[in-house]
Amino acid sequence: MAEAVLDAVRKHLLEFPNAARELSVPLTVPHLEGPPTPLQFYRDWVCPNRPCIIRKALHHWPALKKWTLSYLRDTVGSTEVSVAVTPDGYADAVCGDRFVMPAERRMPLSAVIDVLEGKAYHPGVLYVQKQCSNLSYELPQLLLDVESHVPWASEALGKMPDAVNFWMGEEAAVTSLHKDHYENLYCVISGEKHFLLHPPSDRPFIPYELYTPATYHMSEDGSFKMVDEEAMEKVSIFATCLLSVRVLKAHGFPSKDILTPSDCYVSLWLPTASSQEFRTRTVRNYKNPVWNQTFRFRIHSHLKNMLELKVFDQDLLTKDDPIFSVLFDVGTLKAGESQRESFTLNPQGKEQLEVEFHLQSLPACHEQLISNGVLVARELSHLDVQLEKMGSIQDNSESDGGVEALVLGSYEGSQTVTPGTGPIRFHCPSCWESELSVKLQGTSQESMKVPLKSLPSGHMVRVSLPATEEPALMMQLKTEKGPDELAVRLGFGLCEDEKVFLRKRNQVVAKALKQVLQLKDELQEDEIPVVAIMATGGGIRAMTSLYGQLSGLKELGLLDCVSYITGASGSTWAMANLYEDPDWSQKDLAGPTAAVRAQVIKNKLSILAPSRLQRYQQELKERTQQGYPPCFTNLWSLLNEALLHDEPHDSRLSDQQEALKHGQNPLPIYCALNTKEKSLSTFEFGEWVEFSPYEVGFPKYGAYVPSELFGSQFFMGRLMKRLPESRICFLEGIWSNLYAANLQDSLYWSSEPDQFWDRWAQDQVILDKEEIPSLKMEEPPSTTNKIAKFFVDLLTRRPLAEASHNFLHGLHFHRDYFKHSHFSAWKGTKLDGHPHQLTPMEPYLCLLDVGYFINTSCTPLLMPTRQVDLILSLDYNLQGPFQQLELVGRYCQQQGIPFPTITPSPEEKELPQECHRFSDPESLAAPVVLHFPLINDSFRQYSAPGVQRKPEELAAGEVNLTSSGSPYHYTKVSYSEEDVDKLLSLTQYNICNNQEQLLQALQEAVQRRRQRNRQGQQ
Repeated sequence: MAEAVLDAVRKHLLEFPNAARELSVPLTVPHLEGPPTPLQFYRDWVCPNRPCIIRKALHHWPALKKWTLSYLRDTVGSTEVSVAVTPDGYADAVCGDRFVMPAERRMPLSAVIDVLEGKAYHPGVLYVQKQCSNLSYELPQLLLDVESHVPWASEALGKMPDAVNFWMGEEAAVTSLHKDHYENLYCVISGEKHFLLHPPSDRPFIPYELYTPATYHMSEDGSFKMVDEEAMEKVSIFATCLLSVRVLKAHGFPSKDILTPSDCYVSLWLPTASSQEFRTRTVRNYKNPVWNQTFRFRIHSHLKNMLELKVFDQDLLTKDDPIFSVLFDVGTLKAGESQRESFTLNPQGKEQLEVEFHLQSLPACHEQLISNGVLVARELSHLDVQLEKMGSIQDNSESDGGVEALVLGSYEGSQTVTPGTGPIRFHCPSCWESELSVKLQGTSQESMKVPLKSLPSGHMVRVSLPATEEPALMMQLKTEKGPDELAVRLGFGLCEDEKVFLRKRNQVVAKALKQVLQLKDELQEDEIPVVAIMATGGGIRAMTSLYGQLSGLKELGLLDCVSYITGASGSTWAMANLYEDPDWSQKDLAGPTAAVRAQVIKNKLSILAPSRLQRYQQELKERTQQGYPPCFTNLWSLLNEALLHDEPHDSRLSDQQEALKHGQNPLPIYCALNTKEKSLSTFEFGEWVEFSPYEVGFPKYGAYVPSELFGSQFFMGRLMKRLPESRICFLEGIWSNLYAANLQDSLYWSSEPDQFWDRWAQDQVILDKEEIPSLKMEEPPSTTNKIAKFFVDLLTRRPLAEASHNFLHGLHFHRDYFKHSHFSAWKGTKLDGHPHQLTPMEPYLCLLDVGYFINTSCTPLLMPTRQVDLILSLDYNLQGPFQQLELVGRYCQQQGIPFPTITPSPEEKELPQECHRFSDPESLAAPVVLHFPLINDSFRQYSAPGVQRKPEELAAGEVNLTSSGSPYHYTKVSYSEEDVDKLLSLTQYNICNNQEQLLQALQEAVQRRRQRNRQGQQ
């Protein structure tokens, strides 16, 4: 009887799906001809769990028209994305007795597009399918083409989207059967996406099995193998986690006190979770202290979370003595597991610090990040605080003062708010457990603390402050989500303005090349080579020489063949002058050259006249009032402007965009170095910074701001306070800033650089081997080391350090930043493996002349996105015709940057020629370099190419370019008329006398560009 009943039940269950389909599941998915109202969407589709297709819902998105493969290639082609790679297109799928997840690769999106278009081959099937809001996280440049959310859906669901994903793949890419825990809205921008939908009534009949999890691994030969998850080193896939750090005990550490054991405590600092440094209680007079205290941090697993633990001996009268420090990579922990560590300096050592870690995933917590794979911008929230007096006690004198308000970790830090004034605002990362601390001014009472998480977002909360026995002051508090859009561009590709400029400039270049090379046919867009001028520094000598060489290129009709011109130090002065005229390269340069000649021969003593000093003081005062940090470089900038001009010039870097509007001039790029204010020389910490009329930024970090915003105040990628754009003289002062040097920099400047470079190369090898330590322990310095550190600090302190507001301030590092190809190409400092000590942690930049590392402006031209084919190297060094170019070659070799080997022969070094060619025939990625050192060769006998000097003209051909005693030494700020005329004539002659080599190099550049295109197509 029971068996019959069970058979009847099975029969009805088998019929249940069909009955359910007949009752409530339509044969086709319904179509709506427009977006529903929030009520309709929720009532008709969300509540009954019914799918629908909505037409014309997102037709206003620019993405629907813009997102072609060519647009994606131009806009985000150089951006690296996470790509799932499988042998057959089935990701997260059952294969045999394994549930296999795809191999993950970081690839430029352009490489994926090449595969999809059939222009390139890659083993397996590629699918850009990263979850966790990869559009915001990996491709933030595309956010402007879509809405951040779908308003009617957000209102219906009562929340903003948990994730906004970008998917791109080929037909073979298939997602296996699965259940999503979210309400999903899909928008197909291009192509087709096929869905196979099962109603909930099918759930009991879908077979479920338990499979061993595995992941595809791809070998170098393109074959795939499955690796079981148990055999893999993996960290948690959950993004937001709660880290518990339990400081247990320590033993064996030597006492720092003379008569008694140490009074020990442990400090904890995790800058990606809080700006606050936490500490245990102090255990007094005990050599084996036990703390057993737990500290909790909310972290994001996509960040590089480095926890610093330090053991101190507390002293009441002197500074606490450090005993032991640990730097621990939290990324080595696994979610859901506890891990106990005993930290010791060496395996045989008795000194140990015991700590227990536990990582717990928080799947309900979601935070959207914006990243370029190196830097990460996190969500911000802001708190508004306003103070008002209570009406019943207006005359209470004790409440007349203001309130000191502090939010640790906020951009603003501490502020004062007074009754009757407008609200003050704090900005801080939304995910941090921040709190508002308030205290009446001039009182000794304890601060009142308000956790920001306790305040409902978007709602005003009133809190009374006890000023006397009655509430005298009332605070109005309101927290809201901060701005989503970044003012800092995170990306390693060219900005859109530069791309537009290049398209226009290519037309000018193509026309000029056809004329000078006498080409029969028009050059196609992809056949036009990128030619660049690279000018070094050298004070007035560099400025004057660049005028002469540009005049030579103009005379030969070659100036319009150039797309970029880069400068450093003194050569930037010439560039800044020229670009005040939007059409300078289309005019005769005799006028500008005569103007700079007149300025160079003037006596410069008037720059220190009392009236001028008074003007400097007034402008510096106004600059400080605007919000710029005071520093000596600002004074040097005004003095330098007075050296170069009779009157102040009211031009700005962004004004030079006018000179690029029609592609009529090459794009100027100015170079500087960022370094540390103390403890390190520029050689030990120097980061390249480039300035163009469009952007200012760090190639190393892939972070740029519009040129008009440089100097303004930023936090976590957002603009906090916009300052008036600086006059360009203040930038010229930065580009030629010799005064921010320390003693060690000066030693390098005045000596043979080889010994410094040998040590630098050794440091880079060590850095590459070390990478980022997952665990690093240090003991405090000994007395000998303290003495050595004192002298190091003396040698590396910068008494006249430059200070500019840091637009990277507050940004965090991606967990894989150190392996990123762009970061790897430009890393080269002792601190690159220590993210908590790099530039984003600093409130100010410290910028100075590139000559304290390499006297070159070549680095912007080595960016792979600029694809420079030919560099005209204009070198104004008096220490040797190849010295600085050899250093560039050495630097590029160490960094893995494509660049020709610079190995002049002994004969070339002894008797250098006016023009030298360097190339790498094995690499099309390496530019050809045509090097023009500042030498006097055939100019002695010839006043112009082919025009021999008469006996009475021979004296005009003698130009003193010796390293000592030259009238063109960088310390000279004025030249005689004879000397300036000789230098202008020599530099123009050396260009014109090598017309044949220049034309040959341009012809070769066209051929290389064609060859590069063929190679790319293959």
